[in-house]
Amino acid sequence: MANLPSKQKAVIFNTETNKLSFTTSAALPSSTEEHLIKVHSTAITNGELTWAPFVNWPTLHIPCYDVSGTILTSVQNSKFQVGDEIYGRIHAGREGSACEYATILPSETALVPKGLNMIHAASVPMSALTAWQAIFEQGGLCSAPYVSDAGEIFGGQAKEKRVLVLGAAGGVGLLAVQFARIAGAWVAGTASAKNEVYLKEVGVDEVVDYTKVSVEEWVGGEENKKFDLVFDCVGKQSMLDGWFGVKDNGAYVSIVPGFKEPDGGKPKGVKSVWFVMDSRGEELEAIGRFIGKGLVKTTVDSVYKIGDYEQAFAKTASGHARGKVVINIGGDNE
Repeated sequence: MANLPSKQKAVIFNTETNKLSFTTSAALPSSTEEHLIKVHSTAITNGELTWAPFVNWPTLHIPCYDVSGTILTSVQNSKFQVGDEIYGRIHAGREGSACEYATILPSETALVPKGLNMIHAASVPMSALTAWQAIFEQGGLCSAPYVSDAGEIFGGQAKEKRVLVLGAAGGVGLLAVQFARIAGAWVAGTASAKNEVYLKEVGVDEVVDYTKVSVEEWVGGEENKKFDLVFDCVGKQSMLDGWFGVKDNGAYVSIVPGFKEPDGGKPKGVKSVWFVMDSRGEELEAIGRFIGKGLVKTTVDSVYKIGDYEQAFAKTASGHARGKVVINIGGDNE
């Protein structure tokens, strides 16, 4: 600890001006309840800079909450040790990880799975936890698949069920389709034609090209084409269109603000919910077992250096990133 600098590089979001900036003189964080980590990489969540009204950020706030890094300090009763390479999702109500040194609770932390590099590790936590909780907890598709301590894979619980993911090529959508496939569901996803080949590679059974056909048109009123679960990662008109895809007694889950039921009322018996994911290190560890087995493919759209933060946030805000945009803070290129 004696070798730590007194100041650090960081991206700063000013909650009064809504502007991003870069500094080389940010203070290092300190906590007895959180691990101090040397940040390798961090990933941006689309829309995160709009969250200030809902959380208690200071005027000068460090953004970005998905992180990979190396633990530098111990925490009482934590299973993680100094030197562990970890990844996790920092709660957005605290300071983020677009900086050289950050803190993370043990409960938010998991060891990086074998075979997953640190850049890709940073892209995983929020997207994976959101997708997992949407499919299995909020959507109730089936009991969650798992990999046992002995390495045995238990999947296929959702055979004969159908899942539609709106925005299947985004960071959350790409993982949601893979989780649903591991569970044995038939999976369709909305995306543009340029992403069709890639989505087929990660297991999507059918790609619905939203630039050419709506969900309403694709379903065509045929009950057998509707879905047990519709998961909305897009919002707005796509969210409303998704209602034509959910069958009676199915489920419609959204993570996009503005979620609402159709004017004429939702289909009979449908569970509908909008939610925000919980950061759960143990759940991330369970998901990591599938990554370690090569059953889940992580997707990084692009990687930027910390000094190029403006381009990184702009790419995320474009809405056209395939997977996650990552900022490499202090690590190598892996």
